[in-house]
Amino acid sequence: MTDGPAFVELGSWRQGEARPLSVLIVDDHEAMRESIREILETDPTLTVAGAADGVESAIGLARVTQPDVAIVDVNMPAGGGWAAARGLRTVCPGIRMIAYSSFDEALITRTMMAAGISAYVTKGSDIAVLIAVIHGEHPTCEPGEVIWPRQRATAATW
Repeated sequence: MTDGPAFVELGSWRQGEARPLSVLIVDDHEAMRESIREILETDPTLTVAGAADGVESAIGLARVTQPDVAIVDVNMPAGGGWAAARGLRTVCPGIRMIAYSSFDEALITRTMMAAGISAYVTKGSDIAVLIAVIHGEHPTCEPGEVIWPRQRATAATW
């Protein structure tokens, strides 16, 4: 068996070792999906479960791969990130979802948070911020780069 997260099968890691987090990438732009994939594949603690170009393909991939985390673009056809997040939550109840968008508007973030996302990261953020959020960390970043549900829940706009 080859070492490394790209070749780890379920149950094949040694006891005491953390298995890589599996990540599903959902974005309707191929260049964005491939860029995110290339970056994530350099992190040995992550493995890309798949990349989907829309809502239905994301739900289908998630049903089969059961990823730990999904990076979901907000602005996509057929219901967008909101529909993708709702569908992902249905087929993977324990999934952590990260909205990834160039939009940072209160109504959009509230809508995505209502769909069950864990965090909202703007596409202008440093990639290290996205990776930290994938790992469930609360990175130090510039205002507006990451929005956590509790921040909006306590904000007057919620």
